[in-house]
Amino acid sequence: MKRVLHLFPVYKIGGAPVNVLRFVKESNGKIENYSAALKADEVIFREFVDNTSQCFDVDISKVNLQSFLKLLKIIRKIKPDIVHANGKGGAMYAFLIYPFFRGKVFYTFRGFHVKFSGLKQKLYIGFERLFSMMYSKSIAVSESERKLFLKVTGVKEDRVKVIGNGVDIIKKKLPLKIEEVLREYEYNLVSLSRIAEVKDLETMIRAFDQLEDENISLHIMGGYLDVDLQYKNKIESIVNGLPCNKRVYFWGDIKRAGDYLNNFDLYLSTSLSEGLPTAIIEAGLSEIPVVASNCNGNIDLIHDGKTGYLFKTKDYKGLADKITLAIDEFESQQQVNIIVNNLAQMGNYTVESHTKKILELYLS
Repeated sequence: MKRVLHLFPVYKIGGAPVNVLRFVKESNGKIENYSAALKADEVIFREFVDNTSQCFDVDISKVNLQSFLKLLKIIRKIKPDIVHANGKGGAMYAFLIYPFFRGKVFYTFRGFHVKFSGLKQKLYIGFERLFSMMYSKSIAVSESERKLFLKVTGVKEDRVKVIGNGVDIIKKKLPLKIEEVLREYEYNLVSLSRIAEVKDLETMIRAFDQLEDENISLHIMGGYLDVDLQYKNKIESIVNGLPCNKRVYFWGDIKRAGDYLNNFDLYLSTSLSEGLPTAIIEAGLSEIPVVASNCNGNIDLIHDGKTGYLFKTKDYKGLADKITLAIDEFESQQQVNIIVNNLAQMGNYTVESHTKKILELYLS
């Protein structure tokens, strides 16, 4: 049975850890799964402890000698056949340990985007090109992510394969304290979003403030990483300075938050870049309408007027208009069709299908 070591930045509620965990649970018995990341959330960490052959606490969120040496010991101990890197942090460490590892390497982007400019951007693109010579295959979770990666890096097309995320939900009632808040409003908007600049919560907040309707609330479920503390403080300052501040709720990290989306009226995504947004898939499975920015990843799922409502990234007035339109169309035949169309495409993103495709890639 092949041994696979999954590398990702942190054990924390969010895209990469949750998607890796779903794969691990589904693939157990077919391969031996191991994981290495920074322990930041005890609940998620315990789930990896319970579902992997062994999981390790290693700070992969940034490059340092101690983490490299620790990871090197892990490689020598478990002797994996495959190292699967997730995101930039996982990619960097897979790159560093490659000379000491003779198995296969796979690399899932998890929301490819370039936030650098000038020399840093050139170095980063150079890294991606060099790393592409080492791994067996890289994985984009959407076609738009694949196209962006190829355009920016110039990596050969045959180095990248598209495999969408595997998503599942179990519709549940909200915790009582959140349910009581929702009862106070006629319409409740929600976003499952880490508080980070790439999620552009400023646009979401400013659009919400444009609505000027006391019967509408906004709920943001998601925490933040230490590197995003400055942005978190900025968002809190913006909210506190707006008239809508009493109707904006930050609930922090909530385990399996997607299971609760069915209790809300409208899902919002203001991301500047996505791989394939798990939360939008969860909203589709929950049968609630979606308003999303037209960034990579989002546009693979949301087609304006057909499977949801699209607005231009960073355009808070455009977002406010789309929210108003979605609310005006609640329970109309037009919106029923949108929800049905969105739900119909979600069959492409099952955990079973995702796992099967990844395992086929491992064994190819």
